Amino acid sequence: MTSTNAAPNVVAYHWHGWVTVPGKGPAFASGTVTGPRGYCRAKALRDIAAWLTAHGCTGRIADIALLPA
Repeated sequence: MTSTNAAPNVVAYHWHGWVTVPGKGPAFASGTVTGPRGYCRAKALRDIAAWLTAHGCTGRIADIALLPA
């Protein structure tokens, strides 16, 4: 399958999963993460976890589904 929404030298993943938002409780979160060619799933998951943490959310990497965009 070829993605039509990313440049040829960019790798993109859609992600979704349950996280905990301080003061709000569980919430379903989703988004898209992109990186240069060779951007592996492990790095994408680390980047998603870092972004969620920077925004005060908590969750488990194992609970995040990562799909090719």
